[in-house]
Amino acid sequence: MQDCKIDFCQRDPGQPYQRDSIAEKIPLSAPAQQLADISPISTAVLNARDEIVFLNRRFRDLLTCRSTRAFDCWSPSIVAEDYDRVATAYHDALRYHKALRIEYRTCDEPCQWRLLMLTPFGEEELQGLDLGRRGGEYCTITDITEEKMAEVAQKRIAEEAQLRKEQQERFIDMISHEVRNPLSAILHCTEDILEVVQRKDQQDLGIPLEVITQAAETISLCVAHQKKIVDDVLTFSKLDAEMLTLAPRRVQPRQHLATSLTMFRPELRKHGIDFEYKLNHSYAECEVDWVVGDLDRMSQVLVNLVCNAIKFTAPSGKERKISVFMGASKERPTSYPPNVVFFSSDDSALRLNATNRPEWGEGELAYIMVAVKDTGIGISDEAQKRLFERFTQATPRTESIYGGSGLGLNVSRRLCHLHGGEIGVNSMEGHGSTFGFFFTVRRDVEAPETEIEPRRGTAEISEVCRKVQALSNEVMEGTAEIDNPPIHASPDITHLKEVDPSATKDRSWEHSAQIAYDTGHKKIIHAGQERRILVVEDNLINQRIVARKLDSLGFRVTAVSNGREALDAVQQRPFDCILMDQALPVMDGNSATRAVRDLEKRGMAHVPVLGVTANVQVEQRAAMMEAGMDAIIHKPYKMQELCDKICQLLR
Repeated sequence: MQDCKIDFCQRDPGQPYQRDSIAEKIPLSAPAQQLADISPISTAVLNARDEIVFLNRRFRDLLTCRSTRAFDCWSPSIVAEDYDRVATAYHDALRYHKALRIEYRTCDEPCQWRLLMLTPFGEEELQGLDLGRRGGEYCTITDITEEKMAEVAQKRIAEEAQLRKEQQERFIDMISHEVRNPLSAILHCTEDILEVVQRKDQQDLGIPLEVITQAAETISLCVAHQKKIVDDVLTFSKLDAEMLTLAPRRVQPRQHLATSLTMFRPELRKHGIDFEYKLNHSYAECEVDWVVGDLDRMSQVLVNLVCNAIKFTAPSGKERKISVFMGASKERPTSYPPNVVFFSSDDSALRLNATNRPEWGEGELAYIMVAVKDTGIGISDEAQKRLFERFTQATPRTESIYGGSGLGLNVSRRLCHLHGGEIGVNSMEGHGSTFGFFFTVRRDVEAPETEIEPRRGTAEISEVCRKVQALSNEVMEGTAEIDNPPIHASPDITHLKEVDPSATKDRSWEHSAQIAYDTGHKKIIHAGQERRILVVEDNLINQRIVARKLDSLGFRVTAVSNGREALDAVQQRPFDCILMDQALPVMDGNSATRAVRDLEKRGMAHVPVLGVTANVQVEQRAAMMEAGMDAIIHKPYKMQELCDKICQLLR
């Protein structure tokens, strides 16, 4: 090892380090040097003065300058945030002859992770090495980027799994509370009714007739509440297992929804809440009196929204009012006109649309729009961001104060997606809320001679509730409570700003719209975390702008200027997506894409390629797709459009 020593002291510390000159100073036998150079780990032998006595090729590649101290030769690659920590630990290990194992990040783009290990030589090992009485260290630097990425991914998966577990446990507790609580009321009311039945003499009832009527209504209300909980849980389970299917039939939306709303009469009366149900003039203009759709499922959405409206309006100290409005459109709404904001849905939501199947017929497409407006407590900004997530209440205290499973809105949104629609909100804390949803139907202009009977199964419990309420009304005949609140099967048709596209957007809409934008922006950032994007663009200005934008969204970007560089890059490290310009020097985008696909045939993992072109000719587009590109985006494009395309390919 004596012949291997490199005299760094003879070099000028101010000059750039010449890597090739090192090999000339190491008179090792060729096989020994070759054996050291093929090692995947950067290896060096250091003396007590931190001078390099021996190094292999990979360690030589890490050196960035000339210095008498080994640490100074490679340490400039350490990222600034980690430098002091690594330098302190390194010098302490040398000074006290201690072993060291420490991880750090590099300044490379993209950032790399390294593992540095220092191991002091023992007395027996020093006998074969000429390192002097003070001994030396065996230094290795290993690339652990993939391991750290896997560790980060596993940590994130574990955190998400723990969060889901906590959400599910809390959800089970809430379901238990929501199911068991009405049972007490049903039990007590049943005792009152049984007591009346067991007494033959009407004069000895001991319980006023009005109390029996209220007991019947309470039972009806509790059964309806439990039915809603069971419906939500079953629907959610089927949606998660992709087993839920729609059953379209010819129906009248205005009448079907009115029937669903009648179940709320007792509760509305109980809390003194004013109620109105009206149709917008667009309903008549679009001729959607008879349509083909699964209105049972859409009624489930409406029931969820009205339940929430009652829950958060009842404790309100001011005016208590809930309004249900319905309109229609021949064009798919991009937002709910004018005052309900749709939070952005990904393409997977659009793929859930089941309304284009043969059983829906060939009628003209139309979109039914429903709004539920209340004067309740409103929803905070933070709560609106999480409103449609599973098992989520507005705040942890919401469930304990107002009840609920935290499942209804998530189920409602997924049902809307399945029915070719969407759901949104407009709310400010302390100013009430408006929830709106729309769904796709097929128009059926010719009404059937006789009205079709409702489907059995899930509707049977609703029918029982309806009969109990009818019995209650019969007992209470002659009182004003029977018709209050009015819910007509054929409500008035008028102009309603809540579902009128020409109406002006209010301040609350602008507030919710900003929240929706911020939420969508964060989703893009989350989707980009830990994702590697290769940007292939020969225009340096465009390359820098696109790379900077994608980097700000959380993607890990590598940029190259031609197809040949792109091909070299994909062979050096894996990428999650390639942004491939079509017109490139050296090797154009089509040729580079074909070369990437050839590498995949030889074992490389598949990587999606998004083609970028300023040419809109059909022949050019066809050539790009034939070359193996997965999708194409045309210049000029908005950054949001590019991010949506990339996220679609990543999914």
